[in-house]
Amino acid sequence: MKRILVLTISCLSLLSFQSSVMKVRTGEVFKVVLKSNQSTGYSWHWENQSKENLLDSVYVDYVLKDRAITGAGGNEIWEFRAKRKGKQEVIMVYKKPWEEAGKVDRKVFLIHAE
Repeated sequence: MKRILVLTISCLSLLSFQSSVMKVRTGEVFKVVLKSNQSTGYSWHWENQSKENLLDSVYVDYVLKDRAITGAGGNEIWEFRAKRKGKQEVIMVYKKPWEEAGKVDRKVFLIHAE
């Protein structure tokens, strides 16, 4: 049975930067949960994603909070799988998909796959 790790990162303020280190096993699926409000046009994007990555993004979802009203925020849930042993930095950026500039928030995770 695969273990699922949940890492919850809260966006306490705009223009914040946070770094986290996670250890996972090869083949393991783990979750990263990021606060988000897609009604504003902003969402999380995996900035340094490439075919050579140690990780695959296997699932992304947006979940509203219970009893959410129009314009209320929620969480983006990203599931990743480690393809092989190694280390990789994952850079997540909170921005509008059509804008390159104006990045509001950035999270960096260092993943160690064993």
